[in-house]
Amino acid sequence: MKRLLILVVAVVSFGATTFASNPSGSFVYKLNDEKTFNRVASYLGVGFEQKDDLYYVFNEGEKRIGRATEKGATLEEAIQKAIYFNLANARVILSRDQYIKFVSLINLTINNEKKDELFAEK
Repeated sequence: MKRLLILVVAVVSFGATTFASNPSGSFVYKLNDEKTFNRVASYLGVGFEQKDDLYYVFNEGEKRIGRATEKGATLEEAIQKAIYFNLANARVILSRDQYIKFVSLINLTINNEKKDELFAEK
């Protein structure tokens, strides 16, 4: 049981570290795309109520980016706050296994976007 708990803490910590070091805003907007949202919900295996709650959280996260930039925050800071908002609320909505899948999916998305940026620079 301790090993499982340590694994969960490590995955969550890795996810938070990745988000903090590489805030990419495009995936925050992708989560609100209907097609993408439905695929993520299907992958996570969420129920109807969880799906509604996640939809609300993702929309609210996107709105927070706009409000934060209007108040003078940089886009990077606003995106970082929106990511943490999404993570905190998704953790409450999703089961432990669903949340681990969600963090893994987001990490994979950010890493892929980072690789695309690196390839474009060459």
